[in-house]
Amino acid sequence: MRFYKYHGAGNDFVLLENLNGEIEEEAKAELARVLCDRHFGVGADGLLLVERSSRAEARFRYFNGDGSEAEMCGNGMRCFAKHLYDFGIVKREEMRIETLAGIINVKVFPHDGVVREVEVELGAPRLLRREIPALGEGRFLNQLLKVEDKELRVSAVNTGVPHAVVFVEDVESVDVHRLGRALRFHRLFPQGANVNFLQKLGENTFAVRTYERGVEGETLACGTGVAACAAVVVLLGEASPGKVVEIRARGGTLFVRAQMRNGEVVNLRMRGPAKRVFRGETEEIFEK
Repeated sequence: MRFYKYHGAGNDFVLLENLNGEIEEEAKAELARVLCDRHFGVGADGLLLVERSSRAEARFRYFNGDGSEAEMCGNGMRCFAKHLYDFGIVKREEMRIETLAGIINVKVFPHDGVVREVEVELGAPRLLRREIPALGEGRFLNQLLKVEDKELRVSAVNTGVPHAVVFVEDVESVDVHRLGRALRFHRLFPQGANVNFLQKLGENTFAVRTYERGVEGETLACGTGVAACAAVVVLLGEASPGKVVEIRARGGTLFVRAQMRNGEVVNLRMRGPAKRVFRGETEEIFEK
């Protein structure tokens, strides 16, 4: 089986082409678990599958390393779009991709025929608790929440998948695994949530560390998480609307522009790197 290894700001993926449906549906979750295993497989945060779509240029499927399927993955989408363009599957710089979160518009930026950066249009964030989903009514913005022995200032939005955004004074001193896991499984989030710890560094500039569900640990970057952070900081007046918000993850820097209308975020555009690391073949993948 031929595979490709990609990363977007350190968030890494194994990618397989499944354009002819060779990979059966019931095998995909186990395939993700085996291939993403960093000791017995290729090693990655998640598995990307390139499939055909009747509604768009291609269909995006994403499975976390534990085999659970996610609706979207921002860093994964950038790598996915790079693969489509670099290998001629889609031969234009603007493309529409089908996901479980809907149709996503993507633009690639090639240099000498090879894509270096990708912009993903994520649309408007979903802010109501029932849309995230989170228990309760109305929006979940800037709420004080006691988690273990800490009182945290928490917001929650859905940018394709549910995200909690937690403001902290010093992101490097946060126990991301302990607090992130506690919030990820908090009773307020019936489907769980990714958890982003966010520190303001300056005007429209922030640092973030993310605990990601499915990976069940810290990832070097999370694209939908960065977009969620940008939406929250603009809505709360922590960043200037209409300007690019720079968010520095451990694996690299991503840029998000929040388009506003009547005080509401109506569209999020995230731009960042995508890199192919290597390609290879694997066999007997279900045997350890």
